[in-house]
Amino acid sequence: MEDNLDLYEYSRLMSQVRLTRWQELPKFPIYCDQLLQIVKDELSFMKLDNDNLITKSMVNNYVKWGMIPKPVKKKYERLHTVQMIVITILKQILPISEIKNGIQLQSSLYGSEGAYDAFCEALEDAMKRVFMPIVEKKEVYETEKVHIEYDRLAISSITTALANRMLTMKIIETKINANTPNKKGEAHE
Repeated sequence: MEDNLDLYEYSRLMSQVRLTRWQELPKFPIYCDQLLQIVKDELSFMKLDNDNLITKSMVNNYVKWGMIPKPVKKKYERLHTVQMIVITILKQILPISEIKNGIQLQSSLYGSEGAYDAFCEALEDAMKRVFMPIVEKKEVYETEKVHIEYDRLAISSITTALANRMLTMKIIETKINANTPNKKGEAHE
């Protein structure tokens, strides 16, 4: 039963995820260490190894590969911050080359600010849609029917894939912990 409480609590937290919007991010240039801290803080809900979540060398590689613009006098703008947040999230699901194409596509459709805010909304909606059925404690896991405009289908699909991946990983972790023998050599029930 303890494993179900753990899954319930995790689902409750995941269904409440909120990303900082474009206008709420720093409006002034920041250094790489500050950029890294903002990204780590924003994505703490993902429960990934914070040391490997995003590093200076990753940022440098993304600049070298043309995924993000070069910093100006070693300072990063808001565009760098949002792109690093999106890249760090999406690399959990997609190869880097596809992420670059996706960012370019969304930016051409909505502009950088609109694309980022649409991504935030899509991620938050996906997290609610995937995790709320567990929070509601129904007998059967049932998601609501969703209507998605075609121009938002890619962004909705990838954020839903991420939410489903996170749920799957938590279920596996929960079940493994439930079946791990305790100190008396018995499996948790």
